[in-house]
Amino acid sequence: ASEGLHAVLRLWHRAAVAPWDRVDATFKHQSHVGALTARQAALVTVATACAMLVALRYVVMDSEVQSQLGRAFVELVGILGAAPHAWALRNESLWVHLTWITGCIAVYVAVPVVVWTALFRLPVREAFLVPEGYLRHLPVYALLFLPVGLVVAVAARQPAVQLPNPFYTGRALWDQLAWEIGYGLQFLALEFFFRGFILRGLSAEMGASAVLAMAMPYCMLHYGKPLPECVGSVVAGVVLGLLAM
Repeated sequence: ASEGLHAVLRLWHRAAVAPWDRVDATFKHQSHVGALTARQAALVTVATACAMLVALRYVVMDSEVQSQLGRAFVELVGILGAAPHAWALRNESLWVHLTWITGCIAVYVAVPVVVWTALFRLPVREAFLVPEGYLRHLPVYALLFLPVGLVVAVAARQPAVQLPNPFYTGRALWDQLAWEIGYGLQFLALEFFFRGFILRGLSAEMGASAVLAMAMPYCMLHYGKPLPECVGSVVAGVVLGLLAM
């Protein structure tokens, strides 16, 4: 029994304690993040992140803004003639949904990249964008996929999850494919923002604690979704954050 307990404690230390220590040893107390001091980098990161999340909530996610931009796109296409205008009008729902995708990419990637290159003066790959050690961590990702896949399979049968999903159902294969590609890009953009820009910007000032700071707004992004999904976002945010760093 004693040996079993020691084995569990060693596993706990290796999986839950040592990664935090390694991240602290690598990043904490670095004097600079690119051209900015650690404190300056943290202030710029927090200010940018807050501004982008406010823009996301009050502009990008505003249904009226989405509708107006969708209609504007239809009218823009109408300049090309009656047939293109009729085609764009038939697919107006897709354009409205894609305005949300475009807005997400703008606040999650476009603006942070401008800040990153102009103020931090670092290449974008320095924001944990290069998949260094990806193959080494592949077994970890596979192990994490098993419980997540099980939870998703069970949750997918629940009415609370089925009601808002899918966000968009295409009229044909091409527009469904366009939506799915855009939706996937939105997730990649989100990962860059939370697990790239925010983490690297806070890393020198906070070390591994940057993961905890990032997990809070990431959880808040899931407000309004089913409770298990919202709670699960905290676990996912912390685990993915540690893996990113």
